[in-house]
Amino acid sequence: MGRDSVVTQTLPVPVDRVGTADIVGFGQNGVVILRNSVRPGIRLVISDFGYNAGGWRVEKHVRLVGDTTGNNRADIIGFGGAGVFISRNNGNNTFGPQFLAINDFGEANGWTNTRHIRYVADLRKKGLVDIIGFADPGVLVSLNNGNGTYSATCLALGEFGYNAGEWRLERHLRFLADTTGDGLPDIVGFGNASVIVAVNRGDGTFRPGKSVSNNFTYNSGEWRVENHPRTVADLTGDGRVDIIGFGNAGVHVALNNGDGSFRAPRLAVSDFGFQQGWRVDQHPRFVADLNGDGRGDIVGFGFEGVYVSRNNGDGTFQPTVLALKDFGFDQGWRVDKHPRYLADLTGDGSADIIGFGEDSVWVSYNDGNGNFGPVQKLTDIFAFSGGQWSVDKTNNLYAPYHAVTVPSFFRVPSPAITPRLTHPIFDFQMDSFTSIFSILSNTAADDVVVSVPSDEETNKQGSGGYCTIA
Repeated sequence: MGRDSVVTQTLPVPVDRVGTADIVGFGQNGVVILRNSVRPGIRLVISDFGYNAGGWRVEKHVRLVGDTTGNNRADIIGFGGAGVFISRNNGNNTFGPQFLAINDFGEANGWTNTRHIRYVADLRKKGLVDIIGFADPGVLVSLNNGNGTYSATCLALGEFGYNAGEWRLERHLRFLADTTGDGLPDIVGFGNASVIVAVNRGDGTFRPGKSVSNNFTYNSGEWRVENHPRTVADLTGDGRVDIIGFGNAGVHVALNNGDGSFRAPRLAVSDFGFQQGWRVDQHPRFVADLNGDGRGDIVGFGFEGVYVSRNNGDGTFQPTVLALKDFGFDQGWRVDKHPRYLADLTGDGSADIIGFGEDSVWVSYNDGNGNFGPVQKLTDIFAFSGGQWSVDKTNNLYAPYHAVTVPSFFRVPSPAITPRLTHPIFDFQMDSFTSIFSILSNTAADDVVVSVPSDEETNKQGSGGYCTIA
């Protein structure tokens, strides 16, 4: 994983670094892509993974993207009824037929979106994604064999589960992020009494969880999922994530000491909090790099528009300013209808604003210094009233992929996030772009030895037993 790779419940695809982004929609009739290129085009790339095309449902099924073969191309990954289905990227704007990659992590195996979390991430720095899920007995993984096939599911850690620790979606958050700077995603969980980190061993398993902070949790300071967004991001540029919480009084920060332990939290910004009128169901809030310095700034979509508090470079922040009088609640934008994101649309390393509005998709380009230009119409496709994009049928994700700088068709000459996620954004370029996942090794995946399940266990989560890495 790269320095900024973080996987959260509202951003479930790991992100290396923002780069020129495409738009992908899991629509009612399949997967639609709008390419960010010199010659743009909207294309239905596969008639599957959709509400009508395949019977995929927001309330039952998870749909993600990731490089499953190590060829720097994003494949489509869906957690369906029978297990994990994959459609491989052919590299020519087409995708191969869907196939069942592993008969686990699906509805038939007891997985539900009301109890469990499912991600894909490169757990071993192999350059391709493994499958990881927070299940009843704990953390289950299915490791990539190095060729896009997957090993039997095994129990990587008997913690962070519905039964293993009594973790609940309505109370607790579980992320994947690098806390130690070794490039491997660790587990970060916001539990009842403390923030717990389980360090990645590098082989697809994790060390036992360790408490790193007694704040930001359900019992400490009355943090609530419905009121207080929490995330992790690199605020100091050291390659290790820090803890950020949007609490009652404002933005609280606990900086990483550099070894995976954290300092005591402090109030970094007296804004963006519950007491200042910010609400989860009205005001999306993000941590994103606005000037390309590798340090997260704070961005909030408030009543009047987009508010920004810039990072001083050391995890402290400047006073909040109204950066753009648009994309706000007063301009008619609603969390349950109009997703708004920060993604690099031009390849300059600084996040731009993109919003999926009522009738159109709108963008505001960053000048590279954190200043946003006039709002411009991008397309009518993917808008809320655009036909097939109702949020109850097309719930998707957001994922910017790192890419080299190229001309962007999104930019036109100028005369002088719990929010429901739709419309994924990421780099789907097939030839000249690198993928989101760090390619650090071309070696084959380690062999995984698992116990043989009994007949009565075959439809249970993680029926392969505990992970043993050979």
